[in-house]
Amino acid sequence: MNDQPHPSSVVQPTEELLQDESSAATAYHEAGHAVIALSLGRSVEKLSIVRNSIRLGAVQLGKGRNGRKQDYFEIEALILLGGLVSEARYTGEYNWGGAQQDLRALRRLSLARVDTEQKAERLERRLLGKTQHHLDQPGHWEAVESVASELIKSKMMSGRAARHLFDEAMKRFHQ
Repeated sequence: MNDQPHPSSVVQPTEELLQDESSAATAYHEAGHAVIALSLGRSVEKLSIVRNSIRLGAVQLGKGRNGRKQDYFEIEALILLGGLVSEARYTGEYNWGGAQQDLRALRRLSLARVDTEQKAERLERRLLGKTQHHLDQPGHWEAVESVASELIKSKMMSGRAARHLFDEAMKRFHQ
């Protein structure tokens, strides 16, 4: 007996379905950047999953920080990796190709910190693990899901709305 489905019964994904899946992955990617930024005291101006010729989505961070004395390099690195890690957690695999712009920026930051490519790679692996751990903190993944859900619906959102969803997720876990 042949266990393979008959070719006419195999449902081929439509272009619309593939685009919806891609938009959802992009929403999780951008939500990851935003939630990591917010959790580390950076402000977010706006988020978008509206495609253009350069990128699939974007997060615009506000200028300045909240005044807490923290390591600028580490904050920026974790924000850059937040998109990759969130998207991977949602899809089940790392989209290294889709995160090339973030990864190039991370490499520039890393090479300003260490003196060889090998040391930069080790540092980036450690930071990837730290980003994964950060998103495992109570409320953080739930905030990513809330922000991504809103982005999927509206395609764009203000930093104020992202901050509200982040704060709501934090309240649920710290009551």
